[in-house]
Amino acid sequence: MTFACEAGTWTALAGPAAADRTGVLRCAAGLDPVTAGEVRLAEGLRLAHVGLRPLTEQLATIDTLASALARLPAPAAELLREALHRLDLWEERDTPVGALTESRQRAVAVAVAVADAPDVLLADDLISGLPPATAAAVLDLLRDQVDRHRLCVVASAADLASLERADVVVLLAGGRVVETRTMP
Repeated sequence: MTFACEAGTWTALAGPAAADRTGVLRCAAGLDPVTAGEVRLAEGLRLAHVGLRPLTEQLATIDTLASALARLPAPAAELLREALHRLDLWEERDTPVGALTESRQRAVAVAVAVADAPDVLLADDLISGLPPATAAAVLDLLRDQVDRHRLCVVASAADLASLERADVVVLLAGGRVVETRTMP
């Protein structure tokens, strides 16, 4: 399987459940071993991922969003603050993250990943289970990061809303690329 993504683009991995979108993302993130072939990332890229590990593990180092904000350098804190406002999480900044609903925790995971200012964000089931307004806000936030900060997003897409935000759709079947489409 071969595909590339450039800075400032959103690549959606689409296909049936057996297409192994998650497996591709986990190998790219270094969470699963590559059993055949290789994963190549340009040297020096900062990588973040969302949805590839359990939320409790991904958010384990964050007591509250306010404490996370206090520990971050100014640029990252500003990115997180902006993301929290956009995702309607600002009022919950003093609430223990573990006390938030699972859908709110998923939104927090996206906000924290964006605040890290990665070059590449790998995301699996990005908006699965999120209320429609939160899902739209997450997708809009990431699209804005792609456009303004040249973030490269590679995300599995099981929904039309994610596909509509993508610049490129890579259709997978049986662990292989079937088609690559540039979106209008």
